[in-house]
Amino acid sequence: MVTSNENQAHIDSLRIRMQRVEKQSSTICAAKWLQSTIYLHNGQTHSCHHPAVHSINAEVIIKDPSALHNTAVKLKARKDMWRGKQTKECEYCWNIENLKKDHISDRMYKSADERWSYPFLEEIEKADYSKNVIPRYLEVAFENTCNFKCAYCTPDTSSKWMEEVREHGHYPTSWGTGNLDWIKRVGKMPIPRTATNPYVEAFWKWWPELLPELRVFRITGGEPLLSQHTWRVIEDITKGEARDLDFALNSNLNVPDKLFERLLSETPALTEKLRNFEIYTSCEAAGKQAEYIRYGMDYEVFFKNVERFLKETPSRTRINFMITFNALSLTTFLGFLHKVLQLRKQYNENPAFNRLPIMIAYLHWPPFLSMRILPRNIREKYAADFRAFALAYAGAFDEKNGTGALYLEEKDQLERLADFMLEDLPEKGVKRDRKDFAKFIEEYDRRKNLSFVETFPEYADFYRACKIL
Repeated sequence: MVTSNENQAHIDSLRIRMQRVEKQSSTICAAKWLQSTIYLHNGQTHSCHHPAVHSINAEVIIKDPSALHNTAVKLKARKDMWRGKQTKECEYCWNIENLKKDHISDRMYKSADERWSYPFLEEIEKADYSKNVIPRYLEVAFENTCNFKCAYCTPDTSSKWMEEVREHGHYPTSWGTGNLDWIKRVGKMPIPRTATNPYVEAFWKWWPELLPELRVFRITGGEPLLSQHTWRVIEDITKGEARDLDFALNSNLNVPDKLFERLLSETPALTEKLRNFEIYTSCEAAGKQAEYIRYGMDYEVFFKNVERFLKETPSRTRINFMITFNALSLTTFLGFLHKVLQLRKQYNENPAFNRLPIMIAYLHWPPFLSMRILPRNIREKYAADFRAFALAYAGAFDEKNGTGALYLEEKDQLERLADFMLEDLPEKGVKRDRKDFAKFIEEYDRRKNLSFVETFPEYADFYRACKIL
């Protein structure tokens, strides 16, 4: 069992490593050099998932595939960070750090990571901001093929969203949610999976150089298990050796049975070739409310598949829960967390190795689904509930209720979420976002034959008030 003291020692060690990171600059984030997410289906990239994406130069990558990561935008951001500037694109972390509380931002977690960033600080120092580097943490999306239409998603990331918007048009919000003309204008329109894709071609040219250097490689989507490129990667790794690689797949775990069975059958051999193999999945509510947010989800099948993966694959595999906390998460979020902690009790045979990590991020786009559009009394109630839950479950296993514990990093994430929930937005912005919320939900219900009020009765008064606006 991991004791509170051991867990605190981990946090203290992280802070010490951050002091080493910030010797050069108080605004350095190793992710700008060593982490990259590349959307090969539309030629866009960013460092971590918080900053907005930007376009990759399609001509440069013909001669230099590493320009999939080392873009002009990232080189400029590295220069700003090196000079102590809080880059605007990284406001997600500055928002947390500027709360003036003792929270640990994702910039700190990422820069002090002992797998893919901290051991390579000297490389960052030598490269300063002017030289190309090979990422040690790489996430790619080969295509946008997906079987879900999540409320906070967009057509460029989900083919199901694309189909819906082509049929019904974009949503009537002030942002024109799902507007295909805007998606084309900013370069996010996906290249059809059947067409020649220069970004995918550049990736496969770069792949032999990348694989030996990577410490973490992750495939996202769309739904990666629906892509032939994912299975090609699995085949390449299974045929070779990647003993120092952590390999991960994002998956909604609601794919057709034959694909999930294939994943289960190939995981043991794949795991033997790797340092670690992990699944990243997403959920931020429970039951029917989770299915409303993540349209296409069967909540029972989701957790059935989570349990099957944990039971039928080697005990060193993981399922990571990525939480995109939004306005629709508040009322059943703790029910979801409690379910995860119950699974920890059963499958965390060695609590020092957490097979079910939780990562809590707040949604900042689209703004009309942010939890901060909700009335303050609602936010205060649930913020207090989250703090109480964090305090009750941090660091110790609950034998009576058969649940595992929250780790201290997760306690901090839950508490910083509670703090951020109580940061008020400007009144003008709130009014606009509440109008958009009503417009979006009304159209969302119509297109999918759903009922927001029946699914979220606790929000009925708030929804009516938004519609009056």
